[in-house]
Amino acid sequence: MTQQLTTQAYFDQVLPWQKQAWQQLTGQFEKHKLPHGLLAAGQAGIGKRAFVWRLVAYLLCPNRSLAGACATCQSCHWLTAQTHPDLMVLPASAQLGDVYTGDGVGIDDIRQLHNYSQNKGQGVKVIVIDHVDKLNISAANALLKTLEEPRDGVFLILITDFVAQVLPTIKSRVQTLPLSIINHKHAMEYLCDFMSDKQAAMLLAISDGAVLQAKDIASADWFGKRKLWLQTFAALQSAMRSPSAASNYWQKALSLSDFLTLSLMMLAELRRVCLDLPCLHADLDTQAILGQLPLDWQTLEDLQAVCDDVKISMMQHVQEKLGFERLMLAMAKPATVC
Repeated sequence: MTQQLTTQAYFDQVLPWQKQAWQQLTGQFEKHKLPHGLLAAGQAGIGKRAFVWRLVAYLLCPNRSLAGACATCQSCHWLTAQTHPDLMVLPASAQLGDVYTGDGVGIDDIRQLHNYSQNKGQGVKVIVIDHVDKLNISAANALLKTLEEPRDGVFLILITDFVAQVLPTIKSRVQTLPLSIINHKHAMEYLCDFMSDKQAAMLLAISDGAVLQAKDIASADWFGKRKLWLQTFAALQSAMRSPSAASNYWQKALSLSDFLTLSLMMLAELRRVCLDLPCLHADLDTQAILGQLPLDWQTLEDLQAVCDDVKISMMQHVQEKLGFERLMLAMAKPATVC
């Protein structure tokens, strides 16, 4: 789940677990020691994009303070209108953390970026590349030229949810922002402003510590259908319900995107059942819902593979009906006893 942001994100308060990182970065900038290459890395839902856009506004604002951008000057107005001449964002759909649509950044984009970085702006210039892990080899190698030949006053900020997939040669030329480690106390205090302590602890565990993802999950329509998903899975596995009937029902209940998100979450829970690990969904009696249904690892892996394929097909605008039918057929595949 990619955190959806608005233009207010440029001026929002720093998230509680990011205050130390903010002080570090702004301190480096004030002392003219901020590296020209920065990397915001970590799992989705930790707030790294919110941090980046706030930093972008701070760097570009001529009336900046240690608290952030002023939100009233011409530079800040340009930002909110998404027309700032000294900000370049690649891919274009990544502005303010929009959902990644699969449009990649190619070598021609990187060449354009390099030329843009060398042209003098009105002051600070900022370039943001989201999903930098998606760069192909040619584009990634071309990016190295910009990282190796920085112009004074130009800052290049890279963002990724999958840092292991970023070329080591790129990582070695940038400073990684200290955003991935979140203090559990800060996370719980933040979430408990929106939900009970018990629910906050459960959602934080389910989201593997991704605080903003935990917050979003709590209000998602699909999250309330976890029990129904398990019941559907059990009914399909035991041939008590047909894939077509299940497909027809879920098409009316959720979008394919939401159903995929729900399926991937519940698959993670079923893997824990298969491995005899404690269930994370403390508000569900998963074992009772599954009953005597046999589970095996290969069945879950096969279903995971179909989910991944359907996710790719969504980017190719395949009809949702076909996606649902594939998923229900995969959920109905008989399991063998562990």
